[in-house]
Amino acid sequence: MDKVFKSFVKIIVIVLCLSLLSGCWSRRELNELLIVLGFGLDWENGEYLASYQVVNPSEITAQKRGGERPPTTLYQGRGKTMLDAARSLTAEAPRKVYMGHLQFYVISEELARRGIAEFIDNALRDNEHRMDFKVVVARDMKAEDILKLYTPLEKLPTNSMLHSLETSERNWAPTISITLDEVLDRMSSEGIELALTGIKLIGTVEEAERKKNVETFQPSSRYRYKGIAIFRGDKLVGWLNEKESKGYTDITDNLESTSVEIPCGPSAYTGVEINSSEAEIKTKVVNGKPEATVYIRSEGSVNERECDSIDLMKPSTIKLLEEQTAVIIRSNAEAAVRKAKSLRSDCLGFGIHFAKDHAPYWKEVKKNWNNEHFPSLKVQYKIKMKIRKTGTTGNSTLNPNTGG
Repeated sequence: MDKVFKSFVKIIVIVLCLSLLSGCWSRRELNELLIVLGFGLDWENGEYLASYQVVNPSEITAQKRGGERPPTTLYQGRGKTMLDAARSLTAEAPRKVYMGHLQFYVISEELARRGIAEFIDNALRDNEHRMDFKVVVARDMKAEDILKLYTPLEKLPTNSMLHSLETSERNWAPTISITLDEVLDRMSSEGIELALTGIKLIGTVEEAERKKNVETFQPSSRYRYKGIAIFRGDKLVGWLNEKESKGYTDITDNLESTSVEIPCGPSAYTGVEINSSEAEIKTKVVNGKPEATVYIRSEGSVNERECDSIDLMKPSTIKLLEEQTAVIIRSNAEAAVRKAKSLRSDCLGFGIHFAKDHAPYWKEVKKNWNNEHFPSLKVQYKIKMKIRKTGTTGNSTLNPNTGG
């Protein structure tokens, strides 16, 4: 009897092992899918307009050159809800869309001003979505137009936009690279509001979607990141300009590298490259009123000298440049705080620090923080700038007036 039982157990084990080798029950072949790289969402005539930028695999292979078709195709669906818009897509799309490789999510400014909570929640519920795609706002234009662009260097427009966003964030400052999981974190956190980078088209949509757009030295139409969109709750309420955006990235400790131009003549500047920056916010409550101090510590180097009156061999010159750079950094930070207050949106995260360091006070004020307490917040600034290098061992031997 024991032998029969053991034989039965072996058969069961073998059957189970064979079942594991049968493959994935939900497997889908690549030739059955439309791989979505970019997604745009607009609000048009009381409906969602969903634009899916899908890749044409045959047009981006290394073996094929000069294809007649564009590297991507745009499919669109409309509906009163996101689900309706996605389902209506099947009326024209020959295959099922697959969102697992989504890189870029573009929201129109009009829709962002209406509120983004509903469709962000929809993206969260889709089990095919990853959480690491970038989210941006199409400034003063429709999201679908951003996805119709032929781009140089990169065949896939979303690749170009993604790499440009990440590079700009690291090396310039007035842009931020935000993923969906970071959007959800900001929208669900107390004491900080959402901020997203804006993108717009330079040129016309008609030129952008023609292949001739990339057949000249400078494309007639191209994208450019411009400004940071500020939200209150889930609604866009305003924009930061370049100066305010630099202050934003500095205060929120997102600054990796940027440049500062210090006037040294009627139309000449000394360029200082900031390659390291750390920010910290400290808070206190004085007589029931909130106060905060922003500490920014930056380091950099002199990388451009247009004025021969600037003697980089003198310690006093370096000290003066440090002071002048610190003034500009402070001015940027002040501008960012001033705009955030005017928009009644604590996108800079002061509230997070009050919630952490002054919990009883925060419990009393958090409901009216943006409208009442944040606009009256007293902010002080402590800026330290250190120039570590001057780019050369001394002053240049070139005469800037003669070029030699």
